[in-house]
Amino acid sequence: MRVNSPQEADIIVQKLPSDMGIHRNPRKGTLDAPGKIMGQKTFDSDLMVDEVFPDEFDLEETQSRIENNTRELSTYSRPLLSLGGDHSVSYPVIKSLKEEQPDLQLVWLDSHLDLKKKVDDHVSHDVVVRELLDHFDESDIHFIGVTRKDSDEEELLENREFDVRVPEEAEEAARRIEGPVYLSVDIDVLRQKHAPGTGYPDGEMDPEQVRSVISCLDVSHADLVEVAPSLDDGRTLENARSIMEWLESALTD
Repeated sequence: MRVNSPQEADIIVQKLPSDMGIHRNPRKGTLDAPGKIMGQKTFDSDLMVDEVFPDEFDLEETQSRIENNTRELSTYSRPLLSLGGDHSVSYPVIKSLKEEQPDLQLVWLDSHLDLKKKVDDHVSHDVVVRELLDHFDESDIHFIGVTRKDSDEEELLENREFDVRVPEEAEEAARRIEGPVYLSVDIDVLRQKHAPGTGYPDGEMDPEQVRSVISCLDVSHADLVEVAPSLDDGRTLENARSIMEWLESALTD
């Protein structure tokens, strides 16, 4: 059920409609994803829904708005579920929540590492984790579901000791993570047959594997990103709604 104030809410849903962080790929379409995912759906929990509108011409301004909004919402001490948007929206959310909760670990459920080097100093969707290294210890970042690594990411990995797991190791890896986590779910972690509506359909996980990972974790906050309804035939949105239900359950457990 939707409620009107954070004090009444079990979970605060933060809608972050944006595709400004995608700059290397013409397959855009995440702008209207939050509204499409939510739709007219009913939920078991009491949800307050908030929205941050992007600056259509300024990625940094958009991320500043998200960071400020996240900081304000965190004062209500409720689990926060953010709906993107491309993965760049996660950066200001995670940065802000990590400042509020220093023991928070990061679980990156994604077919990509998003450790690439910045272009023109923009925190785009594929550099987010690299930028978050200023805020997290390496031991507190866990990659699950990875299928693709670029050369600049391979170079960075040579000098780091990240926990990087392929899809076959997903549930086992999740079971080993102890303590509160921020879980970031990129829909492209799913196989293309389950999620064709996304910019980089490189995933090799099935929905039930994602569900198992979520159930193994102590999720304090989460996001779901990179759903592109304009590229979809219905399967991506259907699975995104299922993942949102599983996150809702984990956040209120």
